[in-house]
Amino acid sequence: QLQLQQPQQQLRQPQQQLQRQQLQQQLQQQLRQLQRQQLQQQRRQSLHQQPRDQPPQHQPPRHQPPQHQPPRHQPSRPQPP
Repeated sequence: QLQLQQPQQQLRQPQQQLQRQQLQQQLQQQLRQLQRQQLQQQRRQSLHQQPRDQPPQHQPPRHQPPQHQPPRHQPSRPQPP
């Protein structure tokens, strides 16, 4: 009985590996399909969501401080006598 059980166990292991590989492949395929669907949906939405009377999207920011500000911590000037 013992001698018979051992080869069966050896046979089971590669089957498990095969199943794992198949599972991984299925998962990858599902992932790719999902990504494709999402991409297509995004493209469709972006096509549908653009109304014709839209202002240009690259507007300059309205409240921008001037970028070349003098340094705030100036050294104190010597006072004349």
